[in-house]
Amino acid sequence: MRHLLALVLCDLASTSPLAADFAESWREARIRPQDPRLTALLRDGMTRSSTLRALVNRIEASNLIVYVTLSPIMKASLAGKLTWISRAGRFRYLRATINTEQNADQMIATLAHELQHAVEVLEDETVSDQRSLQELYKRIGRPSHSGITGGWETVAAQETGFRVRRELTSTTVAIPTAYATGFTQS
Repeated sequence: MRHLLALVLCDLASTSPLAADFAESWREARIRPQDPRLTALLRDGMTRSSTLRALVNRIEASNLIVYVTLSPIMKASLAGKLTWISRAGRFRYLRATINTEQNADQMIATLAHELQHAVEVLEDETVSDQRSLQELYKRIGRPSHSGITGGWETVAAQETGFRVRRELTSTTVAIPTAYATGFTQS
């Protein structure tokens, strides 16, 4: 897994000075894909979307750790979700879960949407547990219509997902076949 993450970081190194710094110390990565398919999607998305690249750079410069996972059993009405994990020392930990019942570009846009939510958490240092996470979204969001009780949505995350989809449709990069197992690319 670390080797795959290092490949993503090498791609980042060619896109920005901040990313180059963190590519040198990839063990310090803040965004941690938990599946080779996610690593491939993240690499593809950062190549094709300046918006996703900016989100990644912002999180990588922070004290936020975001584990990214896939879920084949997520409700069909939900593309992704962000959940609180923990706070330990100066670090806060979140999990972004992506529904596998989407094509590759949709999954990348969903990842960007969830990373925008992570940035919203990043910007509010008072978020330190599940309760304060919900309080944040009560202040800045509105109830989600995804069918999840207690789910929240923000305009910023929705706009981010739409912007990334537009960027993705203007460019196409093939995802390596070895990583494409389990999903289709649009």
